[in-house]
Amino acid sequence: MRTRRSLSFVSSTALACAICTNAAAAQTAEDQQTPTQLAQATAPDAGAAQDSRSEIVQSGNQISEIVVTANKREQNLNKVGLTISAISGEALQNQRITTVADLAKVTPGLTFAPTPNSTPVYTLRGVGFFEASLAAYPDVSLYIDQVPLSLPAMSSLTAFDLERVEVLKGPQGTLFGNNATGGAINFIAAKPTRELQYGVDLSYGRFNTVDVGGFISGPITENLRARLSFKAVNGDEWQKSYTRIDGGVPAEFQALGVPDPGNGRQDRLGKLDNVAARLLLDWDASDSLRFSFNVNGWRDQNDPTAPQYTRAVPQNPPGSAGPGGVVPVDLPAFVYPAAPHNARAADWNPYLRPFQNNKFWQTALRADWDITQDLTVTSITGYSDLDFLNATDGDGMALEGLDLGRDKGRIKSFTQEVRLANAASNPLRFVIGANYERTTANEDIELYISGTSSTAANGFNGNFYGSDQTMKNYAAFGNIEYDIGEWLTLKGGIRRTKAERAADIRSPYEPDGFYKPGVFGDNSLTKFFNATYEVLAGLGVYGPGVVIPTIPVGNGIALDTRTNPDGSPVDPSTYLQPGNPYLTLDEKNTSWSVGADIKPNDDLLLYVNVSKGYKAGSIPTLAGAIYDAYLPVTQESLLDFEGGFKIQLMDRRLSINGAAFYYDYKDKQLRAKFVDPIFGALDKLVNVPKSKIKGAELNINAQPTDGLTLSGAVTYLDAKVSEYQGITGSVVDPGSGLRVPTFASFKGVTLPYAPEWQFAVRADWEFPLTETFDGYAGIGINGQSKSIGVLTVSPVEREDYKINARALVDLNAGIATNDGRWRAGLWGKNVFNKYYWTNAIQAYDNIMRYAARPAEYGLTVSFRY
Repeated sequence: MRTRRSLSFVSSTALACAICTNAAAAQTAEDQQTPTQLAQATAPDAGAAQDSRSEIVQSGNQISEIVVTANKREQNLNKVGLTISAISGEALQNQRITTVADLAKVTPGLTFAPTPNSTPVYTLRGVGFFEASLAAYPDVSLYIDQVPLSLPAMSSLTAFDLERVEVLKGPQGTLFGNNATGGAINFIAAKPTRELQYGVDLSYGRFNTVDVGGFISGPITENLRARLSFKAVNGDEWQKSYTRIDGGVPAEFQALGVPDPGNGRQDRLGKLDNVAARLLLDWDASDSLRFSFNVNGWRDQNDPTAPQYTRAVPQNPPGSAGPGGVVPVDLPAFVYPAAPHNARAADWNPYLRPFQNNKFWQTALRADWDITQDLTVTSITGYSDLDFLNATDGDGMALEGLDLGRDKGRIKSFTQEVRLANAASNPLRFVIGANYERTTANEDIELYISGTSSTAANGFNGNFYGSDQTMKNYAAFGNIEYDIGEWLTLKGGIRRTKAERAADIRSPYEPDGFYKPGVFGDNSLTKFFNATYEVLAGLGVYGPGVVIPTIPVGNGIALDTRTNPDGSPVDPSTYLQPGNPYLTLDEKNTSWSVGADIKPNDDLLLYVNVSKGYKAGSIPTLAGAIYDAYLPVTQESLLDFEGGFKIQLMDRRLSINGAAFYYDYKDKQLRAKFVDPIFGALDKLVNVPKSKIKGAELNINAQPTDGLTLSGAVTYLDAKVSEYQGITGSVVDPGSGLRVPTFASFKGVTLPYAPEWQFAVRADWEFPLTETFDGYAGIGINGQSKSIGVLTVSPVEREDYKINARALVDLNAGIATNDGRWRAGLWGKNVFNKYYWTNAIQAYDNIMRYAARPAEYGLTVSFRY
């Protein structure tokens, strides 16, 4: 048998040997399909999916369908009354989608943006939370096989060896999992098979990038199956310094203080170095009891992307004076040359060179117990651990404008869910359950700012800050569906959630002996604030006779100036005391959904849903000089009115799905600015009271002839603020000399990361070449209209923070043996080398943008057995 003939190939590991030894006994004709435990979140309104299986099937010229076998009932995604984008594992591989950033390019409505802390931000249909802190929950929740990736930093290297990825749009959480106002992204791993299978993929591409991945899957015993997979990527740097070039640093840049490494070579950044692996075990303990075990992990040593400097926005204008001196007109941060309009051109501090060394592992255990033929209890237990360490350049200069010399953190997350569901064959179906999550996130940051106007005026060069945060979430949920005849299904869900958060804040401090003394010598930060508080107290700013205590070296400098509306202190024990805030946030909410599915015939589904979702509040990790900077944002809510259709035509060779939606978005969480009385505009989390989002989307798939597949998707958004009085800047109070804010209405302003149009179209053609070989070719075009990275009312700032429109072209072509075992092809991404960027934000004195990678191309060879 072929299983025995392959023994020598897989005998390199004990697991492979065990699989091969038992494959022959377990192999039967009905076991040719690959089972996948499908997350019930994939189709929460389709029925009480307890132990789902998914498979890709195709008949003649018909479009491939994702069929869900929800415990005695088959249902494909075109029968689910929700708006879902699904991409199969084969499509992920063909299109070289390896990260969520790649997924955003081909999923209209979804966007990705990097942050200065090298944490990702995902936005879906204009609903997202731009917050760089490790402890910030996302508006778009992420899962691997129903196990939450609680915080976005955990999602870096999850997209390998997948059955598919599904993007659920609109508020999530009424069934199970984390509450999310924007939607959910489900990574569904390829599962252990009942027969021996293995494969390997090897790619070589631009920048000497080597990408290798593989898997082996099959039975260990008659009732135990395993799958082991891995992926590793290594590549050279793709970014190039435009001030430290071959031959050294030109004189005009030396005059700005650009350091010369002295090697005479152009400085480069952007290497790839990462590895990921996953082990899955499926055990049928009995006819009524099943277990699935998952352990996975990755190590990410990719260089963080350096931003591109575009222009200066002085926070302390030339001529401003402070304890450190007078801000000069020719401060290098003000006259630094803008980056060329080239994706590869960037700059960074060579003495605080960006690096990354993040390590993640996760384990999960799922148990399904059929109490009766009609009732199943499911338990899902998960634990995730992320060790986060990086250094990033936050200003796009070779100077210390805003550099995170070290951002070190640790995330630990435990999740538990238990639910009870009846069989999907019942006309009345239900799921009830509860879940619990406890996540801790610790973060410590070293900030260096010697090149800023703040240092020129105030005399200190940097500080340390951080936080220790603990989040606990408790929830109970229920979902019910009732078939009123064959053509109408009514559905509803509810979830009650209690969310708790506590944060020990380390406000800016300076360790004794800090190696970067300022104009006051050692401990310049502490000396500056002691002197400043003494002067302000002497002027009576804090009230008659008030004396601010002296700050010891190493202690936090943030001053508690919080007062109630009647002027009394919020906390008398800490009022007008410098130190470290301790903040808590306790919230409760009730998410719900109601809807109806109308099925006039087997090829047409009409649906309407109304749902309300929440996302818990957040406490930032940042460098603030007063307690007000750390005040939490409260929970946001979103009420979604949505209707859609799914229709199959031309003997199911044509599928058209469409939806229209209206969001009533309240208390949107936003990282904006507030005016510190000493330093001016600094970061702060705020709630935007009211926003409205209107939109529609259309998805078309067609297979007009055998071998030719066409697809297209488009999303339209109109996402605007409807009520918000926000800060636009500051002026100096002539009486006190302190900065006070200026305000304006933001009504009608477009929300960040919400392009009006996004689209993705693709054509794939497979055709015979010889009796042994087939050919294939594909082209994909995706893009978006312009968007914006920061909420602003200023026409000048709208241009500064603009994220440019783009259309990207991807190509692939190759040959494959017609038995599916061998495949070799060429590919190209962004083949016309379109220069575009994914974010544009402010870093104290600078406006900067994050350019995306340029054109890439390469060769991939694959083998399957």
